[in-house]
Amino acid sequence: MFIDLHKTLERIKDNIPAGRRVTFEMLEKAYEQTLWLRSHILGVMYDMIDFGSATKRVIGEVSVSQTDSDNMVCLVIPEPLPGLKELTGTVEEHWSRMIHEAIAQQAKIGIPHFEKAHVHIWITAPRGTNNTKVWDTSNRAINVVINNLKGIFFDDDNFEHMSCSVEASWGKIGMTEIRICDHKELEKCTIFQQAGSKL
Repeated sequence: MFIDLHKTLERIKDNIPAGRRVTFEMLEKAYEQTLWLRSHILGVMYDMIDFGSATKRVIGEVSVSQTDSDNMVCLVIPEPLPGLKELTGTVEEHWSRMIHEAIAQQAKIGIPHFEKAHVHIWITAPRGTNNTKVWDTSNRAINVVINNLKGIFFDDDNFEHMSCSVEASWGKIGMTEIRICDHKELEKCTIFQQAGSKL
């Protein structure tokens, strides 16, 4: 894949010209182009990984958080779940890789398989100038998470095999915690106790 990052940077610079008045419409275009720049940079970085000039398997330091329940898993992704305009094909692939890297770490401890699982997605979104009041994730991004968990922690993403909840809060550092536990034992899981403590 050949991506000219300089062209994207030039388009952003064109909408934020030095010594000229910048309009709201110009900033809006620059913001959208910045989202594309992120996607383009990810594309170039994964090309380096896939074609051998980089040694990392995934971009981003994912981890597994310990819980006080043997039957609950917590995957920690070091980015907030993408917003609606952010979820390009490249970003979706990036998220799939991060989730599977976290699952690989969990596999060293053990992966429970639930007849019916509950997936709780907790998003910490960094407060910025463009989202001081409203921040909205993409429903498709939630589907990306669920699709990468099914077949591993539960058989399918229908109501017989899983339920799902999503919560979010503002924070200094963006991240996403994905907790999976037995649906039949929700009251015993720390999933809601820990979520409530953040409110």
